[in-house]
Amino acid sequence: MDHVPPIAAGLEPPARLEPFAKSDPARWGLDRAITFLNHGSFGARTRDVMARQAVWRDRIEARPIEMLGRRVRELLAPAKEAVAAFVGADPEGLGFVTNATEGVNAALRSVPWRRGSRIVTTDHVYHAVRQTLRRIAAEHELELVEVPVPLPLQGPEQIVAAIEPWLGPPTQLLLVDHVTSPTAVRFPAEVLTELCRQRSIEILVDGAHAPGMIDLDLQAMDPDHYAANLHKWVGAPLGTAFLWSSPRVRGRVHPNVTSHFFREGFAAEFDWQGTRDISGWITAKDAIEDLMPLGWDRVQAHHHQLVSWAHAMLVERWEVEPMTPLDGSMLGSMAVVEVPARLSQRHESKESLQEEILREHRIELPVIDWGGRRFVRISAMLHNHPAHYLQLAEAILDLAG
Repeated sequence: MDHVPPIAAGLEPPARLEPFAKSDPARWGLDRAITFLNHGSFGARTRDVMARQAVWRDRIEARPIEMLGRRVRELLAPAKEAVAAFVGADPEGLGFVTNATEGVNAALRSVPWRRGSRIVTTDHVYHAVRQTLRRIAAEHELELVEVPVPLPLQGPEQIVAAIEPWLGPPTQLLLVDHVTSPTAVRFPAEVLTELCRQRSIEILVDGAHAPGMIDLDLQAMDPDHYAANLHKWVGAPLGTAFLWSSPRVRGRVHPNVTSHFFREGFAAEFDWQGTRDISGWITAKDAIEDLMPLGWDRVQAHHHQLVSWAHAMLVERWEVEPMTPLDGSMLGSMAVVEVPARLSQRHESKESLQEEILREHRIELPVIDWGGRRFVRISAMLHNHPAHYLQLAEAILDLAG
């Protein structure tokens, strides 16, 4: 980055960001010629984690029959135990998958659907999951409802108020995000889970962004299903995710690939889903341990503080309306900020704006169209610093003219 704009008066980052402000960017595999503010899409990995995965790949290639044919469950067990402890789950109900959408598919396919019943989600749902719901609804002759939850939001009670009227007959299942992908809003999944339990409605929480971003205790929350990625905020290898299912429903949940251990139990089925590269799953334990010396509570707090400051700063610099409270109370480690109207009007598509930001200013971040408005979504991770968001602030103003 050739030029770092000065910090505007009154917009200085809080001093408590300093403990991680000088974390070494060389630890990460990212191209240092690009300001990377899109950790929320595919995450990023440290070189240490990538090296550990490479070791496991070499071991598997050296003795594939032993490692895959005879020892796969033994090799996966430490990683499952580490992940389960990290998210407050029991390892017997945790199965590795390649991404949260795969976990969502497995959970939805396990439900004994009643023709004419209803699935409820919101208009903040991840589009791949929306498409999955459409397919399930068509195949089983179900009603699918996307509840509008308009932006801006002042508090989580607005989300509950929008969804709760739909939590009655004939609703059979609620699918809700823990942290939404297109709008970066932290939903009150714990409250909604309790409402579903009270009304005997099955709930599937899409926690794609949650592990490593917010504290999790799945057994205390007690949803029926929870699908989540580990390659985002935990920094595990790409293709590392999990599905956890409650003991209430676990006996009927199967992976998407039916293989040799069908109906031999949740753990046996998910541990063997055919020939796969399990090195990423094994390395999930190393990814958790990689940042443990810093303290995961401190890391998460740092990300939250950094993105909350950046969110408020960009809202002020661009003179736009905030979509969530400026105190960061509805954010995790991401936020969306509306781009100035004059810039949005110059681009017919979000893709062309995203490409211009990258081409002209070497900043990588997603541009999102939602609810008739255009946003950029910022992420905060240890490889990010306040200067990155100040650079973004100036870049958007420069492009807006």
